[in-house]
Amino acid sequence: MYILLIIGLGMKERTIRQIQGVLLLLGIIVMFSGFGLHFVIPGTSRSGYAITVNAMDTAVENLHLSKGPYVYSFSIEILGLDSEQPSEVHIYLLDETQYLLYASGTGIHSVGSLLETTGDSRASYETTSSVSFDLYIVAINNGTEIKTLSYYYVFIPSTYFSSVLVGFVGLFLLALYFGWTLKGWKRYFIAGVGVNLIFLITRIFTLTTYSLGLPDIFLQILHVELYNDYQFFYLSWVPTLWDGAWVYSSALPGYLYPPLWIYTVALFGSTPAWLPGAVLFSFNMTTGVIIYKIAMIISNSNSQSILTMMIYLLNPITAGYGSFMWLNPTPFVFFTTLSFYLALTEKSELSVLALSIATLYKQFAAIFFPILVLFLIKKKTGITIQQGFVKFLKYTLIYGSVLLLVSLPFLIISPQEYYNQVISSSFGSYDRLTVFIPDLSMPVHFGSFFLWLGGSSWFADILAWLTYNFVFLALCGIIVYSSYATVKPLSTTSNGSDIDIRNLFMKAILWSFVAVLCLQVFFPRGVYKFYLLALMPFASLLYDYRDLSLSQDSDFHLRKRHLFVPVFAMVVFLCYRFIYLWLLVAWAWFYLIRSGELTRILNWIRGLISKASGSYEYSSESMETWEQIYSE
Repeated sequence: MYILLIIGLGMKERTIRQIQGVLLLLGIIVMFSGFGLHFVIPGTSRSGYAITVNAMDTAVENLHLSKGPYVYSFSIEILGLDSEQPSEVHIYLLDETQYLLYASGTGIHSVGSLLETTGDSRASYETTSSVSFDLYIVAINNGTEIKTLSYYYVFIPSTYFSSVLVGFVGLFLLALYFGWTLKGWKRYFIAGVGVNLIFLITRIFTLTTYSLGLPDIFLQILHVELYNDYQFFYLSWVPTLWDGAWVYSSALPGYLYPPLWIYTVALFGSTPAWLPGAVLFSFNMTTGVIIYKIAMIISNSNSQSILTMMIYLLNPITAGYGSFMWLNPTPFVFFTTLSFYLALTEKSELSVLALSIATLYKQFAAIFFPILVLFLIKKKTGITIQQGFVKFLKYTLIYGSVLLLVSLPFLIISPQEYYNQVISSSFGSYDRLTVFIPDLSMPVHFGSFFLWLGGSSWFADILAWLTYNFVFLALCGIIVYSSYATVKPLSTTSNGSDIDIRNLFMKAILWSFVAVLCLQVFFPRGVYKFYLLALMPFASLLYDYRDLSLSQDSDFHLRKRHLFVPVFAMVVFLCYRFIYLWLLVAWAWFYLIRSGELTRILNWIRGLISKASGSYEYSSESMETWEQIYSE
């Protein structure tokens, strides 16, 4: 009987392995078949931002649509004008025959046109074709000012959606295989990626038109802000860059990021049109792995670390802005998170290098440099002030050298454009800070709430001046960095030589969290909700407001409060755009109070005042520790 049971179990295990093998092979075949056909006959989607029409002049844009031996569908949308007097510009879409007549001197109204629109009204045209053809956009400006228009077109074969769908079916089969065979956190990671792949596929199917076509409830009641930067900007920048355009030139209007971003996103081109989005999606997902590894070092709890990773992967800000809308912060968020992980694992120089790379993707990463360097210095025991200063200079040299080395070609070729687009763009416009602009395309700033309420002009002017001149941000920087600089070790090891790295690191995470919120609230150019992608790695690690240091000694169990971050993120995601900044302020204050950091800072200030007056000898012993405040 015992022998028969062993044979039965062996057959069962062998059968399971055979099923897993079939699943793996089937997934590979289906994936390569679908994506193979999709990439051989890719089709394209592209935006044209922007066509500039001089005063009393005409501008012509040629669209050459080359195809393979398949029936293609073509659609184009004229998106309107960037102008206060749009009626002075007339836009026509001509085929090759009509354009030749027009170019030979025939009047525009006599040649006929496929499409005609006036003003800022949108217009669209659709057709199918089995041959290559050319189209021409003719814009005639009868006004006295320069005008700008843009367009979006899609040119895809009949096999486009079926092939990409087959490819993703194969990918899901592979995800099922790995989810079955992998154990522990890797299985959960595959599940999280699988959920986000649904958002990725959905987004691919929305690229056929410029508008997402969301129901009114998402725009008027829930206030979902799904910005279409990917189609409006990225699908213009990437193909233009591949055509040989210089990144900091008029060929890439609106590009306000450091150089690494565009070259990374454009790595595989834009045919098919979802490829740049897949690059951004990959950064978004791999950030989850780093968050798990950080949480594992800090908590030494696999279940806690898995929850931390899943909170990052499945919260609405990560899924909505990173996996669905493919917006720009994901690469810099990845490298910023990586820099903190490297700092925690004793790779100090690589940590600073990773943060410099993050800054070369998005300027915002610079706000983490003081906190990161303070952590690298403070975690060393017995270090003198002089030694700490030397280390600070060393890390600053590494950070600055990498920034300069990568930026040097652009500083040499186009220094003024590089400065204007990467640095001075952060200043924004003072006038926009004093006027309420309800347009969804305009960023929100600290004064928007008061302007929305109809606040007095003098109060709005004061807020605008303080915001525009970085006064608020400077004060936030002083508070945040000095607060972390005054953090003392909570405990030492048995030999009395090492500080409590975990608590020191988690306070760095907490103050980085506050730094992101300060930037979100007081950034002079204004902000969009998707900038909060930078917040989510820190928020995920701080998911438990009753134990922000992940220091629970007892066995971990999922509790209702552990859903605080995803629920609060959902509230912010759906909140009206002129209110949500105050939710962020409340979030920051809540964490500072619950963590005991606010009490510690106030005690530190009182100690300094008393010491200066000679009535009290300041001692760190008088402070409440993180564990004391959170003892249950």
